[in-house]
Amino acid sequence: MNARTVIAAASTCLFAACIAQEPGAPPPPPSQSGSPPGVSPPPTVDGGHAGAPPSEKPTEEPPPPPAPSVDRFGVRMLYPSALGGESWELSDDPASDERFIPQNTISRNADGSWKMKSDKVRMVVATSTGYDRSKISTYDRDELLKKKYMQAPNDWKNVEMTGYVKVNDADDMSDNFAWYARGGRHTSSVPCEGSAYKGDLHYDGRARIAKESWHVSYDYAGYKPATTSLRGRWVGLKVVIRDTVKNDEPAVRIEVWLDDAADKTNWKKVYDFVDDGSWAGDSARCGASSEKVPLLWGGPTATFRWDSATDADFEWLGVREILPETP
Repeated sequence: MNARTVIAAASTCLFAACIAQEPGAPPPPPSQSGSPPGVSPPPTVDGGHAGAPPSEKPTEEPPPPPAPSVDRFGVRMLYPSALGGESWELSDDPASDERFIPQNTISRNADGSWKMKSDKVRMVVATSTGYDRSKISTYDRDELLKKKYMQAPNDWKNVEMTGYVKVNDADDMSDNFAWYARGGRHTSSVPCEGSAYKGDLHYDGRARIAKESWHVSYDYAGYKPATTSLRGRWVGLKVVIRDTVKNDEPAVRIEVWLDDAADKTNWKKVYDFVDDGSWAGDSARCGASSEKVPLLWGGPTATFRWDSATDADFEWLGVREILPETP
């Protein structure tokens, strides 16, 4: 197992000042300038001549500092973060993090990772606004399409979700890890809050994409082979959900990425799928004028989910708001 270190990235900003000669003064005589008669003075750095007014130059804004290429754990980021967007990473003391709701007991391993012993895991991450069902004014899909969010404008929407996991024991090796967003809590008491796109990685090495129009109404894209069995070894899983455009219409792209060697760096895309409004769906139940409408709104929670793994380790969890895809 690789050493687990925390890497912090820092950026610096540089600026330059320019000093120009005051225009309007007559040129000095040759004996003072050092130039013989009939010979032009040497050019200056701005392309003019000594004693001539400096050329006018537009003021250039310094370029913004580059986005960090890794998160605080040293894990490579795939896409640029949204300016001022939401961001969350697992803290060294998750019990004191009000935004992180594991819903089951977790314990620290000797190597610094965390252990979960439960066959039903839903580790919820709220935005900085927090999760508050009373602040969700509507679940009507057509209204959400207009608002672009469910609870607040900073809901998780275009996200890159990251987590490293290891299956130690499982009752069913055909089950899966799933990172998902674009909704709230998934409960039968409020079914229309439970919308989501999900990127699945099965313990036996398969991957697929799921669309949950409401809880519980699933549609799946087909399985694709991604890797070998996950039992007893660390892997990194990223799920990317972000808006795009297809055939001049708004759509959503869902990707699954795998760091099979768990080295924080070598990510491989194992699934890429676009919901353009022609794929599956059962959104009329929640007020949509089109059943197959893409889930083009954000939600107050992002969730790390798995079932059937009675003993699993995890670490380096993170959720970032990223830029939508530019066609």
